[in-house]
Amino acid sequence: MAVTAILCALIGLASGFVGAMTGVGGALLAVPLLLILPPLVNLPSLTVYATTGLAMVQGLTTNLVGVLVHKRASFVSGFLLRWTGASIVVGSLLGSVASRWLPSHWLLLTLGFVLLFCAFQMFRPIAEVDSEFVQSNPLRFAIAGLVTGILAGATGLGTGSLTIVLLVHWLKVPTRVAIGSTLGISLLAAIAGTLGKALTLQVPLAEAVGLSMGASVGAICGAKVSHKVPTKTLHYILAVFVAVAAFHALWRAMR
Repeated sequence: MAVTAILCALIGLASGFVGAMTGVGGALLAVPLLLILPPLVNLPSLTVYATTGLAMVQGLTTNLVGVLVHKRASFVSGFLLRWTGASIVVGSLLGSVASRWLPSHWLLLTLGFVLLFCAFQMFRPIAEVDSEFVQSNPLRFAIAGLVTGILAGATGLGTGSLTIVLLVHWLKVPTRVAIGSTLGISLLAAIAGTLGKALTLQVPLAEAVGLSMGASVGAICGAKVSHKVPTKTLHYILAVFVAVAAFHALWRAMR
């Protein structure tokens, strides 16, 4: 258990660093690492339920640090937090609780397709919106957030990458505001999602402590260099890894 906790701390360090630096929270990196690495170093495999629970803990830690950095630069929208964020919280809680009774086979399939979709979206160029962010049609933002939250909560993926794709490509929010607000939205969703996972006993304590400690350090370091490394470049690099992890999850589900 101690060795697994140390491995989780290292995973948290890496995923927290990348998550805070790119604005996607790090769960995209944490989930495949938690699934792949333990068997590679002769440790017991984590269950799908434990993996998704730990991913929520990692997201909670990373997003808390990241949103503080972006808030100082005024890139967190209160409108998005109220409408999209609140509905994502509800959806994330529903999805995370429901996942306890979902067959692991279908959970892996869902996880694989979600990862593959996110990788594809990261490869696509993001057209920057030059006009001022128009805060209109709150219901549209709320419905989009609810669907995103349910999907994120059920898979433990976290809302970061899904929300950035949603805000920039569909709702046409400026990229900087989308990244900052996504971290705030993901923080709200991670609180609700972690609560749902904990209440249904899907969070192993020792591994969660190790993962959280590593993610804290990684997120602090990642946030400090986030303005020095182009986010688009990081998304391209992450997209390659996520695509590989997606095929791995799908392969496991189809065995």
